[in-house]
Amino acid sequence: MKISINSAWSALLVSFSLGNCCCQKGRDGLRLSVVAAAPTHNVIAAYGGYDKGGNTSIIFDDHDSYKWSGGSECETDSWGYFTATGQEISYIKRDRDLGQTFLFSGKTPKTLTAITVSTGYGSNVVRPNTYQKPVSIQLYEVAGEPILNDNGSDPTTEAFHGFPHNRPGGEIAPLRDDYFTGETYTPLAVFSGAVFPGKTSFGFVDETVPVPPGHPSLKGRLLRFELPADKPVVLRPGKRYAFLIMLDKRGAECGFTLANNFIGNYAGGHGIRRDGNGVFPPAAADPTKPFDHPANARAYESAHFPADFRQRIAIPPGTNGYPDVCAWRDLTFYVEAN
Repeated sequence: MKISINSAWSALLVSFSLGNCCCQKGRDGLRLSVVAAAPTHNVIAAYGGYDKGGNTSIIFDDHDSYKWSGGSECETDSWGYFTATGQEISYIKRDRDLGQTFLFSGKTPKTLTAITVSTGYGSNVVRPNTYQKPVSIQLYEVAGEPILNDNGSDPTTEAFHGFPHNRPGGEIAPLRDDYFTGETYTPLAVFSGAVFPGKTSFGFVDETVPVPPGHPSLKGRLLRFELPADKPVVLRPGKRYAFLIMLDKRGAECGFTLANNFIGNYAGGHGIRRDGNGVFPPAAADPTKPFDHPANARAYESAHFPADFRQRIAIPPGTNGYPDVCAWRDLTFYVEAN
C-alpha cells in the first residue's frame, strides 16, 4: 500500500520563480500539444501503463446538477454522500482541477521542462466544448508528511461517499473516502493561457465536425505541457513537487478526463485535486429548491471556483473531494527536467 512509504518523504526547501499568463504557445512560451509517444529522455518521474475505463475529469462546466440519490423536482445525479449514521446529504456538482505529487530522486538540481499526461479511457473523455479552451498548469513544492484520515469508515462499514456513488445500489469500499492531511502546498509558478488542442490534433478532419466525447481517437492521448525556458522552476534532489492542471474558464460542456489508476502504486506521491471552493465537506444543498434559491446560496458557492482567478489558484489542492477522493489515485504522467 502507498501509505507504507510516506514516512520516507522529507520536507521541502526549493528554489522557484513565478510564471505569468501565456497563450497556446503562450506569451511566456508555454506550449500544449498532443504527442504520439511518451517521452523517453530526461524523464525524472513517471507513472504509466493504465488503459482502463473511468471518467475522472478536470471539469469547469456551467451545467449545475444535484449530487443526490434521492428524488427531486430539480435535476439530480444518482450519487451523494452520507453521515456515519447513514443520513444522505445532497450537494451541487463541484468544479475540479486535477494533478499529481511526485518525487525528484536525482542527485543534482535540474530545471523542469515538460509535463505529459494522458487522456482517459471512459465514455466522456473530451466534452464537446473543451477544444481550444484556455488551460493552465500550476506548480507547487510539497512539505510535510501525509497522514491518512479514514473519514470514519473502516472494514466494518462502507465509505460515506465514492464510487458507485449510490449507497443503496452497491457496496462502496471504505478506502474510497480516505484522504490525507499533514501536507502543505506552496505555489511555485502558474503558467496560464495555453489552449486545449483542437479536433484536428486528435486526427479529425476539421474543427467543425461533431465528435462524440467517448470517441476512440480521444482515448489514451498524450498531452504535453512544455514549460517556458525563461521562467525556470528548479527541482532539488530528494524533494517533492506537484502539478495541477486547470481549465481557465467556466463554460458549457467543458471538461476532459485524465487517465489514472485507483489504486495506483507510484511510490513517490499521489493524485491531488482542487474541488469547488476547497471547503470540506461541501455545504449541504436543498435539492427540492432551484440552484439560485437563497437556501442554496452557500451550497452554490461551495460547488464553484471563485470568479477571480487569483483567488482560485490560492486555494490549496489536496486529496479530499466529492464524491471521490485522490489519496489512492495516481495519474498517468511523465515529468521531464534537464
